[in-house]
Amino acid sequence: MWRSPSFSSECRNHDKLANPPACRGRKRSGLNECLKSFQLSRDHDPGSSESSALAFRPNRASSSGSVRMRLPTVKLTPLQSRFVASLAATLFVAGVYYVFLTARFGGFVYAGEVAVPIDETSHLPLLIGENAFEELQDDDAQAIARRQSSDLTSISNNNFEESNIKLGETQWWVFPKSEVQGDHAPPTPGLPKFVHDNDTIESEGRSRGELKKRADDLVERSTVPVYISLNTCEKPDAKGNANPAPPPLRVYISTSEKNPGPDADDAKQSVYTAEAGYMSAEVSADGDVYIGVSAPNSSAYDGVYNYRISASIDDYFFQVVDARPNLFFIDSDIHSALLVTDNTTQSEPNSENYKEWMSIDPPYTIFAHNINNTEIAGMERSYCALSKHAQVRKGNDAIKASMTNRGLGNKPKQQFYVTFLNRSSTYYGILGLDGNGTKSGNGVVGGGGTVWRAMNFTTKSDDNCELLYDLDFCSEVAYAVPSRPNMPPDDLRNLYDNYAKNLYANFNKTLSLIPCNTSSTSMYSLAVTCDDCALAYKQWLCAVTIPRCYDFSSDLPFLQPRNAGQKFANGTSLPEDDPLRKNPATNASRNPMIDKEIRPGPYKEILPCHDLCSDLVRTCPAALGFACPEGKWMNASYGWRDPTGDITCSYLGAAYYLNDGRSNGPPLAAMALVSLIVLFAI
Repeated sequence: MWRSPSFSSECRNHDKLANPPACRGRKRSGLNECLKSFQLSRDHDPGSSESSALAFRPNRASSSGSVRMRLPTVKLTPLQSRFVASLAATLFVAGVYYVFLTARFGGFVYAGEVAVPIDETSHLPLLIGENAFEELQDDDAQAIARRQSSDLTSISNNNFEESNIKLGETQWWVFPKSEVQGDHAPPTPGLPKFVHDNDTIESEGRSRGELKKRADDLVERSTVPVYISLNTCEKPDAKGNANPAPPPLRVYISTSEKNPGPDADDAKQSVYTAEAGYMSAEVSADGDVYIGVSAPNSSAYDGVYNYRISASIDDYFFQVVDARPNLFFIDSDIHSALLVTDNTTQSEPNSENYKEWMSIDPPYTIFAHNINNTEIAGMERSYCALSKHAQVRKGNDAIKASMTNRGLGNKPKQQFYVTFLNRSSTYYGILGLDGNGTKSGNGVVGGGGTVWRAMNFTTKSDDNCELLYDLDFCSEVAYAVPSRPNMPPDDLRNLYDNYAKNLYANFNKTLSLIPCNTSSTSMYSLAVTCDDCALAYKQWLCAVTIPRCYDFSSDLPFLQPRNAGQKFANGTSLPEDDPLRKNPATNASRNPMIDKEIRPGPYKEILPCHDLCSDLVRTCPAALGFACPEGKWMNASYGWRDPTGDITCSYLGAAYYLNDGRSNGPPLAAMALVSLIVLFAI
């Protein structure tokens, strides 16, 4: 068979390597040693002629390229085969992951390799306006919008983010999965507990009592509740005759659509409206929660909205209580008003809870705003807006707050003395709580503040009624009293209080003559004591000697005209033949000291309640000679309670619509003191 010359030469060289001449003829025992020595000498001298001549080149071919040397086949054991297959599969999977990661994150680069421009607006949410892509083709704009959705601004748990938004724009936010599945915030110390009159403690609510329970439930549920809330802080300006309350912001929430909003699929999102500047929503989620805030597009307004948005797995950051105002109007004069909260607890005076409330720094605040001023129109339920724009708000000098136990049940409550008001004006009164009462702001559960439902109150028009409260002796008095314009308030307070105190001292001497501390057979009553009588008399005395004053110009049917015979503050007087000047009950005040020392001029009185009279007669010994007037004298001296809570007769501790016309704790005593004091009839 013909062979290529080069191939024959290579085969001969191979034979020399396999059986070198120096080793031929050796026996088997010496042959192996010879071959080893030959191999070592060849490896250590690769440049030798024999080594070069014996180099085997199995892939070298002839010029025709038609004949090639085949390599020997390597056979693997079954175990080696499985190892090679596993190694190949591992290398393949590693390659797939490398391709995926470099495609997903753009590859791995060193910090010094790429110069990244700094975007100074990267902390702001994504702004999408109606003309944002007007210079781009539709396809390009849609592609950009899809890419921008990855730049959503994150919201942290129990934190708010604030932003301006133009008319017609939508901004996108995300509450990430890491926050949704994160740890609940620890309870923040807040206000003392509310204890009911049966010694039960009111539920602590989501922000405290439910935190641990929900944290324990988290491991058993696939989703958790997420509380999203928003406050509108600023609004655009109305043009011309446009409604001063602009259309509200709308909030779109989704757990699947990254860009919820007016153009997204309604099946994948929920829509909410920020009514009067407030929006809240609870959604169940186990991953990212996407939020879109959209401003209406209207040509009737100029400017921007400003809002704060928050998300939490603990409780709403911003809160509104719509059930009731929790703020009640006591009385006013022409420039000030006195308001009070409901009882903050029903615990007994000797309890620690009662003492906690009475010693606490007043936690609540009040917002007051003239109803004819439109600056807060459309934002009345926003703590943020009220804190910035209410005419009377926390931080200015118009509010004097303190804790008191005056009034309903003699339980702790907070009162507000509000000044710098306009006469004959109606105001919104809105109770607020900054944060949870002890802490506020980011990182605090409920740290955005709470707003209660608004109520209204009106200032007086006549300047001869002055608001008094916190007297030393008649401590339950808190209302407007007959006064003289420009009379110093402290002088007025001392005059009324000392007058009542001196009258009570005379009564107390008379009461000491009654055998109060005696056997049950000698006591004047087994149901009541002299202490009950003394308390009842003090309540009645303060009510009739310090009358509740109202505008003389008012025509409310339950009012009683007083002091018609004196001149008004401007020097004018009623005609001589006026019926009010001819009637003894209306021509003068029921307390002569008022006409002599104060000289308020004509005013009208809200009469003491008639049930005060009958209660005092029942409580005190008959030997004191107390009796109630009858017929027209009763109607001229006492009024009747209104079941709706309107103050149509006066009693100490009264507040409009707070106690629905019921008695103030124990029966309030009041009647005409016939034999000792001449104030009983008129």
